[in-house]
Amino acid sequence: MTRVPDLPVPPPFMWACRECAHFLTELGIAFTLAAGHALYDGSVRCQLLLAAHLASRHAGDVPDRHQDCAPCDYYRQRAETQGIEDLWLEHRARDLFLPAEDARLL
Repeated sequence: MTRVPDLPVPPPFMWACRECAHFLTELGIAFTLAAGHALYDGSVRCQLLLAAHLASRHAGDVPDRHQDCAPCDYYRQRAETQGIEDLWLEHRARDLFLPAEDARLL
């Protein structure tokens, strides 16, 4: 059975944004459902949608590059040449609403 992670408290700007607040609420529900159903993937979908929203609507609030982070190194090296700046933003945005060990998996 999947565990419900201890989620960090999101920054105030996320609660002030109607879409962020909606995604945060849905994420909590999705984690709870995933804990009871091994095949439920709604929490992953919510994470991806929230990270994409943060990257597109709140890019200035997304944290900078992580130290000692293999995905950050990968994205940094390829962001401009391969056009994946948005994926790098999404990767870093996950730190705003997930524990670091979960946020840095994608």
